[in-house]
Amino acid sequence: MDAPIDLNIGSDFEFILTLTKRLTGTATTRTPATGLTGVTGRLSLTPTGAAIGTSTAALAEDGVTGIYTGVLDSTTLTTDLTASLGRLVYAIGSKAGDIQGEYQIYRVVDRRMMPLAS
Repeated sequence: MDAPIDLNIGSDFEFILTLTKRLTGTATTRTPATGLTGVTGRLSLTPTGAAIGTSTAALAEDGVTGIYTGVLDSTTLTTDLTASLGRLVYAIGSKAGDIQGEYQIYRVVDRRMMPLAS
C-alpha cells in the first residue's frame, strides 16, 4: 500500500481520481471509465463508507481521460474533518451502476502555515 497523502483542512481539496471499469468480455482487464456523467466524490472513514458530513463534490471528467476532478472548500473540510485530525480518510469516486470501490488514501492534517524553505 502506498503511503497516505496529507489532506490539509486549511486549504481547498481537489479530487483527482482516475476511474476504471472492467473491459467487456474480460474478467480482470480494466480500462479508463470515460464519458461518465453524474460522478461524485466523497471523503469517508472507510473504503466503502458514507461521506463524512457534507464532504462530497460533483466530479467532471478532464477531457476524455477517465480522470475526474472536483473541489471541496476548506470551510467544509474544517467543519467535517477537524474531529478526524491524524486519521486516514478515503477519497472515493462513484457513479451508481458504473463505478464503485476505487479510492485514494489521505491523512487528515491541519497545516495553516507552510514551513520556511531552508
